[in-house]
Amino acid sequence: MVFRQLSLKAIKIILKKSDFYCELLQKLLILLSILLQVMRERMRKQVFMLFFLLLGWLDVNAQFDAERSQYMNNQVAINPAAVASNDMFNLMGTYRMQWAGFSDAPVDMFFSANTPLTIAGTKHGVGLSFMSDEAGLFTNQSVLFQYSYKMKVFRGVMSLGIGLGGVNQTFDGASADVTGNGGSLAEDDGYHTDSDPLVDKSEMNDLAFDVSFGAYYSEDDFYVGLSVAHLNRPSFEMTETTESYLPRIFYLVGGYNIRTSNPLLVLKPSALIKTEFSSFQMDASFLMEYKKKFAGGLSYRWGGAFVFMAEYNLISGLALGYSYDLPTSKMVVSGGSHEISLRYSFRPEFAKKNKYKSERIL
Repeated sequence: MVFRQLSLKAIKIILKKSDFYCELLQKLLILLSILLQVMRERMRKQVFMLFFLLLGWLDVNAQFDAERSQYMNNQVAINPAAVASNDMFNLMGTYRMQWAGFSDAPVDMFFSANTPLTIAGTKHGVGLSFMSDEAGLFTNQSVLFQYSYKMKVFRGVMSLGIGLGGVNQTFDGASADVTGNGGSLAEDDGYHTDSDPLVDKSEMNDLAFDVSFGAYYSEDDFYVGLSVAHLNRPSFEMTETTESYLPRIFYLVGGYNIRTSNPLLVLKPSALIKTEFSSFQMDASFLMEYKKKFAGGLSYRWGGAFVFMAEYNLISGLALGYSYDLPTSKMVVSGGSHEISLRYSFRPEFAKKNKYKSERIL
């Protein structure tokens, strides 16, 4: 029944908005071709510097979709084209507790599994991801099948990817605290009662079809990705008169590895722009990796937080990461935000002879 609902919604959306998607895809490909042309002229460092300057010019911030402080190590969460970009089988899990100590603060969980494939001499990546994002009375849970097609371009690999799946949105009105003292609607405080007609006490949910698209280019020491989540703006009809939707969100991410005179030390600056065009989020990060065993560094989220990050490779292929967000906004009074990640990567037998080798991101 669920798959039937998704299929019917998907067909209606595709028939209704096919012209829009074709136009949007064309614009994304044009922008990506411009970026690649610049890289072809060996201006990668200049592009990266411009990327950071752009972050400085934009001075606004917003909360939409889940925050991801460790975005550089979990790019499949924002870009389906990054699936198996390191030519390895990858398992990735993250848990994020936003604004610790704040009542009904967002909690996000993410898990993904992806692997490279070679079919008739062409390179592909396939994966499956699960996300649960809880904020207040709303919970979004999604499952996405992700696919990427890889091709050799210049000195690196270009990937085009798509994510298809479903997202379920739930509104838990029964958990609303109208008393202001941590109580629920089931408790009568003498003023707000369980029969208060102004507060919807029911639990409502709806299922919607979800589409994402992305492009990703990587070399040994450089990567850039462009993607859009919720391309079809999934809508949820909670009641006959109540409707909500997920906004279309664009991501631009890039990173560069700087080799130092010490062969054991690598500097890894990266940056992220996340926008729905009515608001922006910008992260600038700088990590240092030592002996491919330990990495640590800082990020700054414009108008939002300073982020302290560390990652340790427990055994070959298994890495544990932690980040702490220290809020800089006076509007947020909390104990900060915590994000924990665990990832495991290994090269499957059928991919060991893959000539498109990269040590990039999951």
